[in-house]
Amino acid sequence: MHTTQERSCNSAFVLPRNCTFSETDWKALAPLGYRLAFWHEVTDRPFAAKLVDERLVLFRHSDSSIVAARDLCLHRSVPLSWGWVENDELQCKYHGVGYDKSGQCKRIPAPPDAAIPARLKLTTYAVTVRYGLVWVRLVDNGSMHFPYFQEWNDPDYIQVPYFQEWNDPDYIQVVPASVAIEAAAGRQVEGFLDVSHFAFVQTKSFGECENPEVPDYSFERLPHGFCAAGCPL
Repeated sequence: MHTTQERSCNSAFVLPRNCTFSETDWKALAPLGYRLAFWHEVTDRPFAAKLVDERLVLFRHSDSSIVAARDLCLHRSVPLSWGWVENDELQCKYHGVGYDKSGQCKRIPAPPDAAIPARLKLTTYAVTVRYGLVWVRLVDNGSMHFPYFQEWNDPDYIQVPYFQEWNDPDYIQVVPASVAIEAAAGRQVEGFLDVSHFAFVQTKSFGECENPEVPDYSFERLPHGFCAAGCPL
């Protein structure tokens, strides 16, 4: 999948029920974009996921766009991920209540002629499809930032906030399989940033057990992160 999808949301800063995060932590994490699925994993069958303690349901519309909503039917609170997609509507398994891609309820089978109030609408979330991955965030408070992948200091490259080689036919697009890590997010990030463990853990690849010293290196703060210069690999 080489196209990009941007879908807005109608969510706000509302903590999930039984949230295990502090309010300040949750509000700091909710506006960030997270990879929830591979593009090919989300089909016309509901796909269940969980993000920062919020239970979500994702499904693909016939126009190929992907919808993310709170995994909760507004009728009797049954998970919508238990249901199915029919005629581009996400339908609840309990009573067949159907919702369109905007989250609006469009179908209540038991009283088919009853008026459906406009407030009967699911909470939906911002979705971006890029690099073969589905990215979701719980609070849409502006454009979503994606890291720069091209060389920082190469004048032959234009620094734009997307991986321009992804759509270049001279490159092969490869999305590695996901890896489940039973560790806190902070520890996972630390594992990628910490180079001092290479000589002890990565000895069968690029680590050198006889070279454990880490020389000083500089880094530059950027609007959305930092760039290290002279970092040993």
